[in-house]
Amino acid sequence: MKFLAQWFFRATMLPVVQLLYRVRRTGVGFVPREGGVLLLSNHVSYLDSFIIYLTSPRPVRFVVLEHYVNKVKLIGWFLKLFGAIPIRPQHAREAISRTVDALNEGDVVCLFPEGSLSRTGVLGELKKGFQLIARKADCPVVPVYMDGLWGSIFSFERGRYFRKRPNGFTCPLQVAFGRPIPGKEATPESVKQGVQEASIEAFSKRRSLDEPIEKALIRGLKRKRRQPFLVEYAKSGPRVWTRGYTLGLATAMARRWMNDSPDQSESGRIGILLPPGPMTVVINYGLTLAGKIPVNLPFTIDQRETEAVVRAIAPLGIRTVITSRAFMSHLTDFWHGDDGTFIDMKSVVTGSGPGIMLMERIRAFIEPTWLTSWRLDLKERKNDREAVGLVRRPGDDPVLLNANQLHRNALQVSSANFVQQDEVVFSEQSLSSPGGLTIGCWSPAFSKGRVVSRSFSLQEDFDTMERAILDQGATIVVGTARFFSSIDQPLSISSLRYGIIFGRANQWNLEGWEETLDTPLARAWDLDGRVVSMSRTDPNIEERPRHAVQIGRLPKSVGRLLPGIAAKLEDGQIFLRFEPVGDPARGPESSKVWVEGPREAEIDAEGFLILRNADSKAD
Repeated sequence: MKFLAQWFFRATMLPVVQLLYRVRRTGVGFVPREGGVLLLSNHVSYLDSFIIYLTSPRPVRFVVLEHYVNKVKLIGWFLKLFGAIPIRPQHAREAISRTVDALNEGDVVCLFPEGSLSRTGVLGELKKGFQLIARKADCPVVPVYMDGLWGSIFSFERGRYFRKRPNGFTCPLQVAFGRPIPGKEATPESVKQGVQEASIEAFSKRRSLDEPIEKALIRGLKRKRRQPFLVEYAKSGPRVWTRGYTLGLATAMARRWMNDSPDQSESGRIGILLPPGPMTVVINYGLTLAGKIPVNLPFTIDQRETEAVVRAIAPLGIRTVITSRAFMSHLTDFWHGDDGTFIDMKSVVTGSGPGIMLMERIRAFIEPTWLTSWRLDLKERKNDREAVGLVRRPGDDPVLLNANQLHRNALQVSSANFVQQDEVVFSEQSLSSPGGLTIGCWSPAFSKGRVVSRSFSLQEDFDTMERAILDQGATIVVGTARFFSSIDQPLSISSLRYGIIFGRANQWNLEGWEETLDTPLARAWDLDGRVVSMSRTDPNIEERPRHAVQIGRLPKSVGRLLPGIAAKLEDGQIFLRFEPVGDPARGPESSKVWVEGPREAEIDAEGFLILRNADSKAD
């Protein structure tokens, strides 16, 4: 009878789950066809057990706290139906014995080694109980990662469970089963790395990454097109650019550069030498839609620093740089006699003429995404094409990202509980830095966010910053250590949750800045042109003390890895992997690419990344 009930549940619920969650799965061949198997998965929502059962190629039993089996009616009936193994924290030996017996009987058993739902959306500490189970049963351990459930009403996204409107009718979900780990070799470190590598495969299966980044940009800006998107505070007051207005300017610029490009170089790379702000963001969008490659340069008019920038970009074949007419007189020796061109930013954005600009602004509000994409001939754009370049500081080597890398990182920063989908971000980080490019430009376009800043001439004015944050209800301030150290007054604004700081900072710096700003600060880190790790204030639920305390930040740490990124340590040096390899059974192991990071690195039990003596790459 129980078998028929299980079969009926699977037959009726799988189509419903597929409709609502549009599940994609990969690596199912890694789950052995017979014998005991221990599945170890990340844990972000109350639906996790349902999803794993419905996506596993074999029936699954779950190890869960007795409280959920007997007291939580929503999932208790399901757990009982499928032979859940109830455990009591006070009886650890009994729990281990029951689980080992099930594995020895040849069952597939799943447990969530974090022990509780993650309220940060990323992998936390793995409790060591599974290690003893795996060794006693001597069975393979298969790491599992579910991507996409953060954002459902069953997760802690937006700071609460259940009591919130869904983000949409569907919630696309990706599930990846990783390469098995022998039971005797399963440790918290090896399993965590296995789950992280599975997260790369799962994240790469997102449907939003199937389409070109240009089409995703158009789709994102057409969503809530009347909503403010870029807000800049100038001496005359705030200038507000809606999402639709921003798209109209970008498409008008793209049409001009596609039909009569001012740049005739073979590389297609265009330098951007501008301070951060709405114009810089629109120019990045416009060049991308035109099929060009914006290369964001560190804004400077110092002659020595300018020469260092010139040396850095010399191999890139850049012959056109977009800047402001006000700065051109300071850049007379930029080209050193070579045949290069400066273009004023205003002529770039408005050069298509008032008629075309007006038409594109109207089309941005009334035209469907597919028609705009067709007009810009986006069908042939490849996801592996070079999309953007960054020169972080004068003298640094340029970093070039392809469209998929840029798109994926922009989604990663809002795929956990660090930067929410509707975040109002105050940011004046240069777009030549990964944090500025991702959080201040691309990520808000794909979500529902807004970016607030001051004009270049007011970037030292505290009153303007305070008014901008207060008026716009900014929830996060993003900046470098230099930015936060320059503020000498408190930001006592109720809407502000915390600040995100990129760059070097020690515990005493943070404590001093927090005391001055009267605002908590959380660190973040980037490498190889991408945001790698982030942190936040502790995501605890004061009115529900039964939930375990979770830590969101450590002053000595640059945060936890974002979803879809894996790390490993070798002789104290950290190596990171960003790229998916698909199903490893179909491809060579050597195709995995690990990026070298700083030495003297450490990852603690809770997943916090600590850089003891980071080199220049860590700034």
